[in-house]
Amino acid sequence: MNWTRIYSVIPVFVVLFMTTIASAQSDALSSGNAAYAAGNYAEAKDHYSRLVADEKMSASLFYNLGNCFYQLDELGEAIWAYERSLKINPGHENARFNLAFAQKQTYDNLTPESSDVLRWFRGTFFVLGLNFWSWISIISLLVFCILLYFFFTTKNPKIKNYALTFGFVFFGLLNAAGLLAMLHKQYIIERHSAIIIEDSVIIRTSPSDTAKEAFNLHEGTKVDLERSNEDWIEISVNGNTGWVEKEALLEI
Repeated sequence: MNWTRIYSVIPVFVVLFMTTIASAQSDALSSGNAAYAAGNYAEAKDHYSRLVADEKMSASLFYNLGNCFYQLDELGEAIWAYERSLKINPGHENARFNLAFAQKQTYDNLTPESSDVLRWFRGTFFVLGLNFWSWISIISLLVFCILLYFFFTTKNPKIKNYALTFGFVFFGLLNAAGLLAMLHKQYIIERHSAIIIEDSVIIRTSPSDTAKEAFNLHEGTKVDLERSNEDWIEISVNGNTGWVEKEALLEI
């Protein structure tokens, strides 16, 4: 058996496989956009939801999905999708506008707010997007390597000093950009809040159908997640805490 020939073919299959996946995702997105433009919102939602299920993450994708939900009178799901869009890109102005518009239609009108410091940090650094900081890291690494080369090869003291000084600058930028990219990715992955998607739910004092009723919440309300217990999740909103069944909400 000619193993060399087999190994040489493997990369070709990998490229073809990745190309097929990318093409399928592009087709689903195009089909979703076409369906939405034609007013077939349910069909468009199916296409966008398929991409989300395949872990295709983009602010525009969730924004489009939110528009589909809203057109189908699924207010809770629409708010969830807009929140997901803004979590990926806090600078998505259309998603922010639609979110504010949708939230005005909620019954409870309760939206937990993060601290001013965290909101400023995310609005300042995450607005540029995860890919931006990844590219800054790559560029900084390349420049740092070039400066390192000049530092060790040149005999000119002036050039050596410049290489050393700017080397420290780009090394710091490399680490800062890498840290920001990591923090943004972690922020996108982690689930600290959720949206109620049922018309009305009873929040109970403990994770049981027979537990005492604490208060009621309605579709579209944003809550903070505390802990989970099998099919139940403890939530908090405006200083009130209680337990709700997981199927009644979507985690952001």
